[in-house]
Amino acid sequence: MAGPLPWLITRGRAVNWIALFEAGRFIYKHGKQRWDNLTPDERRRIGELVRKSKGRRSNLTDRERDRLWALVKKTMAG
Repeated sequence: MAGPLPWLITRGRAVNWIALFEAGRFIYKHGKQRWDNLTPDERRRIGELVRKSKGRRSNLTDRERDRLWALVKKTMAG
């Protein structure tokens, strides 16, 4: 029975690495441009709210959800 390493090597050869690299580069470039629309304090606040939420809206107050949404919309401006 083949172990996990030969299977990983076989699967790794099936990945279109150039396409994956280009997709990652595109996401980084555009994500950074959006992130730069925020001030350092706004970036810090987004981090705090996302950590507090733990992926659940219900972990934030209505005011915190509104603030997070306003900051996300600001990243999309411009």
